[in-house]
Amino acid sequence: MIQIVLLDPHPVVQKGFKTFFNKKDHIKVLGTFSKTQQLFDFLQKNTIDIVIIEMELKDVSAVQTVRKLKLLYPNISTLIFTSLRESVYGISILKAGSKGFLSKEISRETMIDAIEKVHHKGYHITSNFANQINKNVDLHRPRNAYGTLSSREIEVLKYLIEGKRNVEIAATLKIHQKTVNTYKSRLMKKLEVTNSADLYQQAFNLELI
Repeated sequence: MIQIVLLDPHPVVQKGFKTFFNKKDHIKVLGTFSKTQQLFDFLQKNTIDIVIIEMELKDVSAVQTVRKLKLLYPNISTLIFTSLRESVYGISILKAGSKGFLSKEISRETMIDAIEKVHHKGYHITSNFANQINKNVDLHRPRNAYGTLSSREIEVLKYLIEGKRNVEIAATLKIHQKTVNTYKSRLMKKLEVTNSADLYQQAFNLELI
């Protein structure tokens, strides 16, 4: 029996999750939680195999949650449940200690296969992303949370998060304001957001700042 729990702030997702897996003989849902602290309170008294975590939590970043789980409960595996592409968050999550990703668009059969694979100490990632990791990323090195952002892009992002205007960032970095606009556009494209508010939220989710 594989015992799992879900950390997701959306009640509809929680309900659907329990309904689906409660029909499976070899996978049992022991709980669903909206807040991270609820999960850790539960783990103090219960033993489980896998935690499935929504990427965009409301209280604590998913990266931080995965890292804490790995530290406190090294025998528990984690999977990230999200609509984002692996290229956006994959490196951050794997470096934190997760065993892979569940796209919200995958089939039920694939989801079950992923849980079984992770339960047997494997990983569940796409072949394309696996190739990217093999070529470019050392998951055991100290983290640079998002491998595809340049050092200058990260620098611009930090200033944006601090509330600096583009003209101020340009003056600080001694570059043209149009160049700052270009960096901001690149950041939004790479992090798959369309406005500043979502850019800040995504930066928090991925612990880029």
